Amino acid sequence: MENEMILKIIGVQVYNGLSRSGEPYSLYTLDVDHGGEKCKIKTFLDNARPGDFTQIVIGTRKNIYGAEFAVLVERIILAGEIENNWK
Repeated sequence: MENEMILKIIGVQVYNGLSRSGEPYSLYTLDVDHGGEKCKIKTFLDNARPGDFTQIVIGTRKNIYGAEFAVLVERIILAGEIENNWK
C-alpha cells in the first residue's frame, strides 16, 4: 500500500518560540493544495516556499492510548526539481 503523496505548497507561515530548555525553534505551517482544497500540515523543515512541493507520508505513532495515524513531511521538493523531471 502506497502511503506517500506529493502536494503543492501554496502558503507558508512561521511561528518562532522557545523550548522548555530555552532553545529557540521555528515551527512552519504549510498550506498545501489537496484536490483543490487548502489543507495545513506542520513541520520543522525550513526550506519550504510557495510553489515548491512537499512529500508527505502517513504512518503511525504511539501515544498513551495506543497507536494513532500521523501525517509527516518527509521532504521539501523545490519547484525546479519537479518541473525538470516532468518535461
